[in-house]
Amino acid sequence: MEHMEKRIRKAAGHLSVLLGSILAVYVGIWRMLIRPLAGLYLTYRAGELTIFYVVVTIVKCWLSLTVGGFIWSVGYMIKCMLDA
Repeated sequence: MEHMEKRIRKAAGHLSVLLGSILAVYVGIWRMLIRPLAGLYLTYRAGELTIFYVVVTIVKCWLSLTVGGFIWSVGYMIKCMLDA
């Protein structure tokens, strides 16, 4: 019975790393890097670009990898807690 609990904890740990990786890519790369740059391009093409929009986009792009790394790290920390 103890062996089964260990296997379930290990599987849950791997699932948390997988989920953390997927969320890190989605939030860090898609939501905070690609979408803001695409929006910046579209507002420029529409002629409605403002300095505020440019600054917000720069901040989002600057923080994107940090946020993605943080999300991945949380998933990895959960795995480590489950493996202990």
